[in-house]
Amino acid sequence: MQVSNLSKSFSDVDYNSLCECSDLFTVFSNIDALRIFMYAEKGITNSTQAIKELNLTPKRYYSRLKEILDCGLLTKNDEGYVYTPIGEVVAKMGLTLIEVMRNKDKIELIMNLSGSSVLSSDERNKVNNFLLENFEVGQVIAPMINGPMHSKMERISTYDELVKRICDEINICKKNMYFASQYFDPIVSDKAVDVMNRGVPAKVMMSKKTMSRKLTKLRMLLAPQSVLKMLDNMRKNPDLANFYREVDFPFSFLILDEEKCFFELPNIIDGEFTIAFFIIDKNISQRFITLFNNLFDSADMGTLEIINLLKNL
Repeated sequence: MQVSNLSKSFSDVDYNSLCECSDLFTVFSNIDALRIFMYAEKGITNSTQAIKELNLTPKRYYSRLKEILDCGLLTKNDEGYVYTPIGEVVAKMGLTLIEVMRNKDKIELIMNLSGSSVLSSDERNKVNNFLLENFEVGQVIAPMINGPMHSKMERISTYDELVKRICDEINICKKNMYFASQYFDPIVSDKAVDVMNRGVPAKVMMSKKTMSRKLTKLRMLLAPQSVLKMLDNMRKNPDLANFYREVDFPFSFLILDEEKCFFELPNIIDGEFTIAFFIIDKNISQRFITLFNNLFDSADMGTLEIINLLKNL
């Protein structure tokens, strides 16, 4: 059964099959039964040991085990309890479902982007390739990525357009700014410093790889006024690690006032600009803020490349 024909397939399911699915969901609605079923992946040869490792009472263990057996997911042989053929299939589906739940935010982003009417076919393929790369549940959601868009967004097709839109929004930023960038752009850098000088709480992350590139050093050399502005801001805020850190991340993103969000998808091969998006959505922005804070907190607190660069300019 293909995911793309899911709605049609559901309408054709017979009542008995629905009842069997209902029984299955009823069993797995109990966390003990789910844990026992997962524990049985390599077979249960010693129930006493299983009870101990699962931290269950014998009564809870055997009552839930019986339900799983009655559903036809486990069977008992000379070695103990093992998956039936149906049990093996359900186990694999269960692992995929767990992976879906672990990546639900990423799936929502993929669905929103891929179903966007503002994308051309070629751009949609680029987005899909970027977001689905090394993504375990790609096979499940791949047939669904041409579905309807779930939130409104604005497409930004060129790097110059992105810089202009970012500067426009930074100019009116009032509450806070979270900026993770894989580029050093003197125009955007000036605006980011202006935000901090206005007293707006701000945090900035730069890619370690970006700061070590010769091209970054050249761009800084060609923008002395921006460099001086950065140095002046650092003198006013001597504890640099409170608002600036360096760590590697997959793409650039910017959150303003906890609801405006820019994110840019670079070319997978050379890291150059491909396409960017602007969304006004508090829920999506909050997820990006969570991602930012996790990356910020994980950053190495040692020597910052920007300090070395500024010293050598």
